[in-house]
Amino acid sequence: MLQNEEVTASEVAYKVGFSSPTYFNTCFSDFFGFPPGTVKKSGSGNTQETNSVQVKAKQIQKWGIRKTSIIILSGILSVAVIAYLVFNVFIKNSTSDPLTSNKNSGKSSGSKIDNNKTVTDIDGNIYKTVTIGSQVWLAEDLKTTKYNDGTPIPYVTDKEEWINTKSGAYCLNCWYCKDESNDSIYGALYNWYAITGKLCPVGWHVSTDQDWETLIDYCGGWEIAGGKLKEVGTIHWESPNLGATNEFGFTAIPFGGCGKDLGYWCPPRFGYVRSLCSDRTWIYLTECHECAANYVRCVRD
Repeated sequence: MLQNEEVTASEVAYKVGFSSPTYFNTCFSDFFGFPPGTVKKSGSGNTQETNSVQVKAKQIQKWGIRKTSIIILSGILSVAVIAYLVFNVFIKNSTSDPLTSNKNSGKSSGSKIDNNKTVTDIDGNIYKTVTIGSQVWLAEDLKTTKYNDGTPIPYVTDKEEWINTKSGAYCLNCWYCKDESNDSIYGALYNWYAITGKLCPVGWHVSTDQDWETLIDYCGGWEIAGGKLKEVGTIHWESPNLGATNEFGFTAIPFGGCGKDLGYWCPPRFGYVRSLCSDRTWIYLTECHECAANYVRCVRD
């Protein structure tokens, strides 16, 4: 479908039975080795040919990896023991700070939860804030049911009505995960049209693609940034919640009741979200339909 039809990755996700375009993106990436957004239409260039080569290479590599896994594991265990001894003898007593000396590990020392600095939205919801580098973020997902000028946002619970809505709307998990028992824990889910309005508290804005680029760079790159931002443990995330440290206090939690993944809208690129999932440390860019339901994190202007 992606190669031969004029459809988006989100539309394909719904057609093949996924209720979450973000989870479709995760499964696709795991199977093929690249996200669906990189697949080009027939005759549109060499990317599709490259993807085919990647798929074949991945299939060939799997067999070789399985055959040598025991040997590799033995080697890794041996190296781990030696590395542990070296660490305790030499690095542990070093006066340098490994977090600040390695630029690819992120800059944890520059972040803090601002417990005494809170923000209140038009509904009266109170949010903690967190400073990460030069940015100040809400430390929780947005929950407002009104725009900051007091205009109500329509609450839509029916799946078909949601898909056909062409104006701002929000829901509370509803048909996504069928779990509304812990709504106070999670943020509200908004469609694309809602984020184009005055959604965040005054002085704040919906986190943009550029805001996320800045955050990801500060965290050491998209390959590890997701782990640094996810809530630790498996209370909300499904196991293994790979690489989760929450060292910046961002506390990203998955779609309510699901535990697999989540997506944050990131305008101005139409329909795009920044996605995190339980079995990755990545933050990756996912293409969604405007009727998808995703979280919002606000950033101070």
